[in-house]
Amino acid sequence: LLRDHITRPRLTAQLDVSNDRPLLLLRAPVGSGKSTLLAEWLGRLSLASGWVSLDEGDNDLERFLSYILAAIRRSFPQGRLATRDLLQSPTLPPLNALVASLADDLAQLPEDFVLVLDDYHCITDPQIHDLLQQVLRHPPERLHLVIATRAEPPWPLTRLRVRGQVTELRYEDLLFT
Repeated sequence: LLRDHITRPRLTAQLDVSNDRPLLLLRAPVGSGKSTLLAEWLGRLSLASGWVSLDEGDNDLERFLSYILAAIRRSFPQGRLATRDLLQSPTLPPLNALVASLADDLAQLPEDFVLVLDDYHCITDPQIHDLLQQVLRHPPERLHLVIATRAEPPWPLTRLRVRGQVTELRYEDLLFT
């Protein structure tokens, strides 16, 4: 961390509690410290993790999935990821097949895995949104998805909220006390 970095123990403690939920949604404007907070938290976590920084050029389902799989592969190099094989086919399989394969890959992970998707507000491809929604409909036990974004994803989050499956931190939570 930077020399002038101010640690945020109150917030990292809140993030620690989120580990029992499949989704952590961190929504705040640019410059509010989302990425810095997540980097601090991951630095002290003992769980395997992967980080994908997104931009407007990542609005391609195949590219997006390849980034996720690469993040998983870095933490679990010996793991078999069947979804990678699907991405190698001449034509991309239907979305439902990709969702089922990815969910199965995630379910086979040997330990819990935190996947950070930073700057998710850059994603506008409906297929990518649908992919993640479907994975979260029946979340793999070992996956802890972290979405850092400036805007709420266009997902029906109500079901996850009602089931207690999402932890949300917003700009107000990031303000210094």
